[in-house]
Amino acid sequence: MGQILRILMFSDYYFPHTGGGVEQVVRQLCDRLVKRGHTVMILTIRTCPSLTLETSPGLTIHRVPGLDMTKWLGIQQALSTRIFGTSIRLIRNFRPDVIHAHNLFFRTTETAAILKLFFGIPLVTTLHLGKPQGGSWMFNRIIRVYELTFGRFIVHQSDHTIAVSQAVAEHTRQISGHPPPPTVIPNGVDTVLFHPEQNPGHPAQVVLFVARMVPNKGPKTLVRAAALVLHHHPQAQFVLVGDGPLRNQLQEQVNHLGIEQAVQFLGLRHDVPDLMRQANVFVRPSTLEGMPLTILEAMASGLPVVATPVGGTPELVKDGVNGYLVPVNDHDALANSIIKLLDNPSLAEKMGQRGREMVEMDYTWDAAAEQTERVYLEEALRNR
Repeated sequence: MGQILRILMFSDYYFPHTGGGVEQVVRQLCDRLVKRGHTVMILTIRTCPSLTLETSPGLTIHRVPGLDMTKWLGIQQALSTRIFGTSIRLIRNFRPDVIHAHNLFFRTTETAAILKLFFGIPLVTTLHLGKPQGGSWMFNRIIRVYELTFGRFIVHQSDHTIAVSQAVAEHTRQISGHPPPPTVIPNGVDTVLFHPEQNPGHPAQVVLFVARMVPNKGPKTLVRAAALVLHHHPQAQFVLVGDGPLRNQLQEQVNHLGIEQAVQFLGLRHDVPDLMRQANVFVRPSTLEGMPLTILEAMASGLPVVATPVGGTPELVKDGVNGYLVPVNDHDALANSIIKLLDNPSLAEKMGQRGREMVEMDYTWDAAAEQTERVYLEEALRNR
């Protein structure tokens, strides 16, 4: 590594807030960038009890007061009136070599794009989501209008865009309307933390879902599929990890279907690696994704995955190889694929092994950090 950089990282969400993938990506990148000798400052919104200022060697976290709007809007969104003023102060005091904003739909990303007009500091923006599929007409329309207005402005203001998958890169090109193309840097996974059960063979039939309880993650489709699966495998257990605005509706749906004895809502958990090792099948019936971290984590844990072909998911899940891809909002197809895997444990185990081999070879956080560092250095050198 050559030049040591001062990096200002923008993300609406950051640890200890949990429940979404972006904050995990930012944390993993920042930890590794600091280890590589860079000085990193994070600007985020205080969406849960946490320190407003937190410092450690090489890393400073500024959390501005704000409000998490997810439970009202049904999608991950936070608001704060302090972002703009705090950003100006941090830029003047910290004098970053590069600013890195995450997620096209975050308020901090909009702020970074506006400040680019005034300060001219190289702006790198990572896009984490691809094209929505199967959502409501109104939701898809709102997303599209935003992408072609604020989203296009952000992409045009960015000196460099990063996409977390090839599908997100293609969607970014459609938003921008012109080259240059984004750099594709896939998310990684900790294959030491997430690993298969050392002594497999437990007789349980556990189907695991880990995500925010919001419409675009598809939990309603999963609950409908669960009722069908239980006709064939009455001993199966469906474990749903996460929280969000749909949780009460989902519990009502489960009660209405009479399957409450077979469905567990665990809420937010910090033992997801252990829960994955206790599962037999992982499901993610989303309508909108970029490069889903929990699918990578499930693959690292040796689980076959049943998911929908949205965003970068088909780049991870190869149908019939390490899992199954099913149409969006199709609970019958979802149920049939789960049943196939529960019917044939040896097939499920082989698929899980193939998934583990894939992430070990191609998806590491160290590789993601190294590629991101190259982008920074390129932009810092170009803007000297």
